[in-house]
Formats: sequence, C-alpha cells, structure tokens
Amino acid sequence: MAGPITDRDREQVRRLHAEGKSRNHIARALGRSAATVSKIARAEGLAFSGGARVAAATEARRADAAARRELLADEALDGALGQVARTGGAESARDARDHATAARALTEVHARVAELARQTGAGSKGAAMLDRLADALSGPAGGDPEGD
Repeated sequence: MAGPITDRDREQVRRLHAEGKSRNHIARALGRSAATVSKIARAEGLAFSGGARVAAATEARRADAAARRELLADEALDGALGQVARTGGAESARDARDHATAARALTEVHARVAELARQTGAGSKGAAMLDRLADALSGPAGGDPEGD
C-alpha cells in the first residue's frame, strides 16, 4: 500500500498534467493508482481532457461505420434491382426463380442494413424504394413465401 500523498506527488501531478499526460500515464510515472491521481487532480482543480479525444475518435468511427452501412445498403439495392431485371430475360423458369431468390436475399440485406441505419440515426436514401421492392417481391403480408 502506498504512503500518504506528498507535496512532491502533487507537484508531479501538476507538472505532468501541464505536459498533457493522461491520468493513467501520471499514475504509472508516480507509482500511484489512477484513483489517487484523480483525487490529487480534483484537489488541485485539474481535469483530464482525454475524454474529448476519445469522444472525437468514437464519433469518427461511428461516421465511418454509417458511411460503410450506406455503401452496403446501396450495393445491395443495386444488386437486387439487377436481379429483378434479369428475371424478365431469364431463359428458363428455374433461372427466373433463382434471380428472384437472389433479389429477395439482397432486399433482405438492404432492409436489415437500412433498419440498423434508422436505429443509429443514419438511414439509407434508398430505403423507401427498397421497402417497396421487397413488398412487391414477397407478395402480400403474411403470405407463404414459397407460394404453397
């Protein structure tokens, strides 16, 4: 167990804080716990701004994820529309069914990604169009998807 807080501890916390060191860095340098460093910092009227750096990094990561979801949703929508177009020109009923199945799978991907985007506040611009496409492909609500 470490001894009582000394004036030297207080001075080192002030100096390292002024240098922009983190609470955990200061704790390691002093051989003290992070809680002790926080206690000294509070008493000295010091605050650690690392939270702002973390918040900025977190926000950048969220923005990147939202952009990637948007790209995935758009690519799924484009793929679904391409499969629907191929359905009409299919050489056999089996090919038409396979294209329709692929289109449906892609619309489900888009719907899931669009829902996630809505939940996180970053909706896809193509979501409404895809919702209409998914409704058209799946038929009436509650209907049997296999047509049996």
